[in-house]
Amino acid sequence: MSDTPIKYNDHSILSAFKDHYIVPDYQREYVWDDGQVEQLLNDLFEAYNSDNQKTYFLGTIVTYNSGSCFELIDGQQRLTTFFIMLCAIKEMYGKNGVPTKIIEDLIYSPVMNSDGDTINSYHLQLQYEDAENYLETIEKSAERPSNLTQSGERMFDALKNIQTSLNEKFTDFSELKKFVYFLLNKTSFIRIETHDITDALKIFETINQRGKGLDPMDLLKNMVFRQVDRKKFKELNMNWRAITRELEKIDEKPLRFLRYFIMANYDTSDEKDEILREDQIYTWLSKNNAQCHYVEEPFKFVQKMNDNVEMYVKYRMPTDNDNGNIHLKNIPMLAGKAYKLHLMLMLAASNMNGEALVKFKYILESAVYYAVINRIATNVTEKTFASWCKYVRNVKTVDELDTFVKDKIVTTINEWKRDNESNFMRLGLNSMQQYRVKFILAKITAYVHALRSSETSVGELAEYTKSTVEIEHIMPKGCQDKTTYGIGEDEFNIYINRLGNLTLLENTLNKSIKDSLYSEKVKAYKQSKFYLTSSLPELVNHGKDTAINRTNKLLRSWSNWNKNAIDERQKMLYELSEIIWSIK
Repeated sequence: MSDTPIKYNDHSILSAFKDHYIVPDYQREYVWDDGQVEQLLNDLFEAYNSDNQKTYFLGTIVTYNSGSCFELIDGQQRLTTFFIMLCAIKEMYGKNGVPTKIIEDLIYSPVMNSDGDTINSYHLQLQYEDAENYLETIEKSAERPSNLTQSGERMFDALKNIQTSLNEKFTDFSELKKFVYFLLNKTSFIRIETHDITDALKIFETINQRGKGLDPMDLLKNMVFRQVDRKKFKELNMNWRAITRELEKIDEKPLRFLRYFIMANYDTSDEKDEILREDQIYTWLSKNNAQCHYVEEPFKFVQKMNDNVEMYVKYRMPTDNDNGNIHLKNIPMLAGKAYKLHLMLMLAASNMNGEALVKFKYILESAVYYAVINRIATNVTEKTFASWCKYVRNVKTVDELDTFVKDKIVTTINEWKRDNESNFMRLGLNSMQQYRVKFILAKITAYVHALRSSETSVGELAEYTKSTVEIEHIMPKGCQDKTTYGIGEDEFNIYINRLGNLTLLENTLNKSIKDSLYSEKVKAYKQSKFYLTSSLPELVNHGKDTAINRTNKLLRSWSNWNKNAIDERQKMLYELSEIIWSIK
């Protein structure tokens, strides 16, 4: 390495984004998907809810200081996501009439170009080919372009995800402002700076090859190993390695598993809201041997952890649709790939018999559904689930489960559902991420199909959520004459994206109709294999008391499409949703 000193500076978002960064063309493009963006947001929300005066560490970035800017060697995915987040916040501030100067100063600043003109230079510039000018488009709040590159698709998906998550999380704008203060001032990362590109690349290689410092998982290992005769280290280490290997398979943070393992299996009532935070894990364990018995029975304690890891992996990524696993597959499609709160309760349910466990998985999907629809804050959901664990641990049979559901779950869900119908009636692509909207449409569509086939339950949704099935806007986005649909210009953007105006349609059919009028679309709708779509213009009857006719009693058809039709269909979908997700 060169003789020039390597600098290690602690930065907040506020201080870091006063500098200029570039992602050079030899770096890979933006690759974060919804799951990774949601995980970052969830981690930030969790830290904010836990203690918004405590600094939250974001990790390290590696840079090459060229003199005029910092070339990003490692950390470009996170910094790109934070840049997009700043753009989303700027737009939200502007819509609420709040000055955006501080945010703008983190996004761009005036510089003089070679012609002597003053221009705004963005504090993050992407030089790889796929980037085009997408960050500029995002910053200017312009429409999402068509024919995006893969990298562009991910950036605009990240923007939509961030906007929806912030709107869902902070319905009160004053609370959003407090979170923004936390984001800018209380988040921290280490910026490693070199003046030699070779040094920067070497540091990046070293960081990624070598391990990180001790965390509570390592300290717990040390605590347990101290109780064991040295001759048994090898045996215990094999068991411990099995735990970490299983978590590595699903790319899970050991500390998240450890938190859920403790809250699921032990009494954490001494903790605030019964929630154990990551930085409290080691302290809690050191004080609670009376519960865990890792001193007198270290092998038994590690075996219990091992058993729970196996369950955690199985419930996180079920390989089949049997025994209620379809509900565990549905939860990430509904709540996001990063959502894992339900796994805490699944670990607590280890004493349930098979019949009770199947029913419990269905109940969990419904609980998560109502939390999503009614925008229940993540910290409220976590507090609720943590409080349920002590009851779930003692449930073995269906009768015991029914008593717990009646006494605890239904009461809580009814509180969450206080404005359920009005929340659902506003549901659409403007208020919720597209993957969630597609899941809800898919589940209702699958339910209607099951009823027509005299089936008693909804199975795998892959047929409805695959990429060859698209969300079709019945009143088209490219509508030329809005008065045809009885909708004014000011309402158009709301109604075009309402769930009542959306249906699932095979892409081959969708391409053929484009922005046609409803009267021209119905022919394609009738060809769809999804009855919820094909029945839009006309319900098909067979006999007097058939499964098809019984299904039709829950549906409606429309000869004309307008504002009233969208409202009526939204209400119909709401009534179907209550049949599907209501907890009996």
